[in-house]
Amino acid sequence: MEKDLAWYVITVAFRSTNPLQDLLLLLKEHCPAAEYEKYGKAIARAIHGVQRELISRVVAEHPELEKEMEAKVVKYGRVF
Repeated sequence: MEKDLAWYVITVAFRSTNPLQDLLLLLKEHCPAAEYEKYGKAIARAIHGVQRELISRVVAEHPELEKEMEAKVVKYGRVF
């Protein structure tokens, strides 16, 4: 995969998990603890799946992108 396309895959992967992270905050605020825990674990598995199946594979092929991701997160709080 070309590096530019790899970077695009990373940004789409992060964009897809951001709403799930936002959902966690909403559920924590409005659900009973047991219900939040059940949904929180499911959301965590979904986020982990995106990380494992997309981001990790791209970074394995283009390890230099990992430092670029980290720098953007530090600077902007997100990759994109």
